[in-house]
Amino acid sequence: MISEPAVRKTVEALDLDACVRLAQDLIRVPSVTGDERAVQDLVALMLEEAGLEVDRFDADVSRLKAHPRFPGMEVPRTEAVLVAGILGQKGERSLILNGHVDVVPPGDRQAWHASPWSAHIQAGRLYGRGACDMKSGVAVAIAAAAALKKSGLPLRGRLIVESVVGEEDGGIGSFAMADRGYRADAAYVLEPTRLRVIPAQAGALTFRLRIRGRAAHASVRYDGISAIEKYEVVEARLRQLEAAINQQRHPLFSHYPVPYALSIGRLRAGSWSASVPDQLECEGRLGVPVGMASAEARRQFAAALADAAQRDPWLADHPPQVEWYGGQFDAVEVDPDLPAFAALRAAHLDIFGVTPELEGAPYGSDMRLLAHEAETPAVLYGPGDIRQAHATDEWIAVDEIVQAARVVTAAAARYLAA
Repeated sequence: MISEPAVRKTVEALDLDACVRLAQDLIRVPSVTGDERAVQDLVALMLEEAGLEVDRFDADVSRLKAHPRFPGMEVPRTEAVLVAGILGQKGERSLILNGHVDVVPPGDRQAWHASPWSAHIQAGRLYGRGACDMKSGVAVAIAAAAALKKSGLPLRGRLIVESVVGEEDGGIGSFAMADRGYRADAAYVLEPTRLRVIPAQAGALTFRLRIRGRAAHASVRYDGISAIEKYEVVEARLRQLEAAINQQRHPLFSHYPVPYALSIGRLRAGSWSASVPDQLECEGRLGVPVGMASAEARRQFAAALADAAQRDPWLADHPPQVEWYGGQFDAVEVDPDLPAFAALRAAHLDIFGVTPELEGAPYGSDMRLLAHEAETPAVLYGPGDIRQAHATDEWIAVDEIVQAARVVTAAAARYLAA
């Protein structure tokens, strides 16, 4: 740890108004997953103005997709533009601040009270798609790096700001950063956590399930086999699987009613209202407990399907087919007492007067790619509430952006100062 005056000097170099403006400028550039080039141009400019060395590159999407551990994606893309800002040189310590600039589509714009890209501030809230998830976090990372540079604090290593893409549908950006060789002793992923430290996250595996029936005229529906009715048999067995998986309790997830949810998000069946549906296709996500490998979760899912089929004569002859596609998020857990994370918790204590809460996250993020692919232990810590992410009229409290900037800047100074 460095002396308190040195930490104070670094935090005093932080331009908090500029941090909020950075978040607004980022929100005003639409960057729905797969279309992030313009916002990455802006990030590169921001990092250059902060005085960092900038590495802006186009990842080889085709080569990455062929990698045996590619994390998957749901949105077709031909490019992935990545930006890294580097402060300092390789040395005794290193720290990554990671954030993604891709956002989910805004949905029905008529439901928004203002443009999803307005980035306006009202009653202490910053509004816009990506305000919470997670352009404010990216702004915090850039502002913290700028403060370290401006303060002139001698560093015993280097700080790396990673602005990545594709997090929303798998994580190609952080995967590409690891592939390019970016490593560190630790990382803060500045996702919205309400300024809680998240050292463990559940996995989430996207699947597509196909169930066959037998078509017949609706007036003689008893001559057909409804794929919907057969889906009900399968769905009941999947509920049992969800219950079994959630018997594995973890103290960081104890406040979640269902930490590892199995959810069906889309369902399509049949082709004509007056016909018995002979096919059904559904898509969903399978939650994976901390400590369970994704391969084991897929095995248990397949076993549940097989068990359902065994109990039904039609399904026994026409077993459901499962396809794993899109984002495949492994579960991960790190030691929250590692020096970089101890520095984060100490900085939080300095700012707020209380130690930050430790929680688990029931959703996937790039945290697992840093830990597994970049061999960089990572925690989630950032401004905003996940309940606002992806929502209509998405917002984040401006005060929370400011407080996050103070904590992250102080933590980086504590950890990296010579």
